[in-house]
Amino acid sequence: MPDDQVTEDSKGDSRTGDTAAQSFTIALCVATRGRHEALAPRLPVWTAAGFDEVVIVDGSYDPATRERIRERCERTGAKYVEAPILLRDTRALSRNLAAKKARTEWILFQDDDDDAVVSIDKEKLREAAAGRDWLAGPRGEVILLHRRTKFLEFGGYPEDMTNAEDWIMSNRARHHGAGGLEPDWYRGVATFPPLTEDPISRVRNAFWYGYTLLLFLVRCPRRSEVIVGDARRIAVQARRAVRRPRQWLYLLIGLVSRALSPAYCLQVMLRSGGQALRQEAYYDWQGLRPEA
Repeated sequence: MPDDQVTEDSKGDSRTGDTAAQSFTIALCVATRGRHEALAPRLPVWTAAGFDEVVIVDGSYDPATRERIRERCERTGAKYVEAPILLRDTRALSRNLAAKKARTEWILFQDDDDDAVVSIDKEKLREAAAGRDWLAGPRGEVILLHRRTKFLEFGGYPEDMTNAEDWIMSNRARHHGAGGLEPDWYRGVATFPPLTEDPISRVRNAFWYGYTLLLFLVRCPRRSEVIVGDARRIAVQARRAVRRPRQWLYLLIGLVSRALSPAYCLQVMLRSGGQALRQEAYYDWQGLRPEA
């Protein structure tokens, strides 16, 4: 075959691959609350990485912080979405809202303090996503890549949970769709210095974690793991408190909120019915992992 024919064929294949990759669309969905300093360095990286959309859902209390985050999104080309201002933790609600506001076929969830992927390979994602409703990494219990319509169909993140809401969501996703393994879909990550500790956020997180712990224990298919895991968490916090006195405050608030968690379960039952407190079945990884 003449060399020029090989060149033309190769170009044709490349164009076909480019068109196929363009037919696959994906949005990066990020929930945030009061953390402009986390978003500022990450947004330019996210919006340049190849996502079709970057959706930022903002649950900040302070109007000035909301305006700063909105302006930052507008400057970088991200979609800004306001979340309701609520006292309770709104991560699950904000992530679900991001999925509803996205207009892409697939969605990827990340936290506002995660490392930022520099470049995504949409062709590899398109190939892995064919006939699939979610893609999971080789380790970990949480699924971050979802076909958007299927994610919304089964309800997404449980909005009445703060503790392990991503674990329960992922278990439901495995039940309601066909899964696959993530390919090597990104090239390079940008890392950033850790954020300065915000004591108010730590106190709030410690409270809501403990306050919703019993609901997770009730729903979780593997209750013994929850009990052992929480005991280890308390032990780690107690050890840290020996060196850092402020940790005693977080530990105390967490213990008090755990004691109050039956009241929250009662509230959930009155609002959603007794089925909300049933133990859920465990759904495995559909043969994708050896332990499944």
